[in-house]
Amino acid sequence: MDENTDGRWQIGQFAELVGLSIPQLRRYDRLKLLEPESREQQTGYRYYTSGQTGAARVIALLRSLDMPIADIRRILAGAGEEDRRHLFQSHRARLEARLDEVRRLLNAVDALTQEDTPMTAPTDLTTWLHVMPRLSVTDLDRSIAYYQEALGFRLAWRTTDGTLAALSSGDIETLLLVPWPGDGPPPTQVAYVYVEDPDTLCAEYQQAGADVVDPVASRPNGMRDFVVQDPDGHRFTLGRGEDQLRKVADHYGLTPDTIAVNPEWLQSRAHP
Repeated sequence: MDENTDGRWQIGQFAELVGLSIPQLRRYDRLKLLEPESREQQTGYRYYTSGQTGAARVIALLRSLDMPIADIRRILAGAGEEDRRHLFQSHRARLEARLDEVRRLLNAVDALTQEDTPMTAPTDLTTWLHVMPRLSVTDLDRSIAYYQEALGFRLAWRTTDGTLAALSSGDIETLLLVPWPGDGPPPTQVAYVYVEDPDTLCAEYQQAGADVVDPVASRPNGMRDFVVQDPDGHRFTLGRGEDQLRKVADHYGLTPDTIAVNPEWLQSRAHP
């Protein structure tokens, strides 16, 4: 693909060149992960140059491996060899954890194919394996754009008649959006989602224009989390337990002044 006469590519051309989608490029712009070289003041059109193709292709490659944006940012910022090795090792561990779960399911399927295996489900097969949240929305296209651009979801599929859309993010394989048929707003839904690093994710969401209604903080129940809201008022609390955050604090060299890993209520119980 050829550059324009002034040596620039518009966002659609650049997306095709580097293997990223237009929504991805817009999101990475808002996150200041990959900002365009210039913008047209009147139209707001983004323009990219050949000097940005290398970084864009690195981003495309690492996102295809489902590497977190926070880790990609550190790599692009010039992380040293040891730091890069640690980032890839940590990501490999996350992928191995997913693989272990898939292997467990495959072993369960193999067990059912054995001739001498009775067709009675063992106790562990009666447990829930996956939750598929279903949200009613007043404007399907608006909600799809919000979840893609502000929250970083991927559009998995949608029906041609506009009655259903499925989005995915990490271990949340599908989030179903369905048009709301009522006259007023749909009833709001709430959910708690465990994430790896609530502090970094909250900052990324704020930069991307997400509606963060309660910023990240340590809670009396021992969780550190924040609350994000979609255009219809559905709310997601995203966080994790403080005991796990010690690893995050150590990794980023944080101190108790910047991240609370020992809530006062826990200290009082540990030292009566």
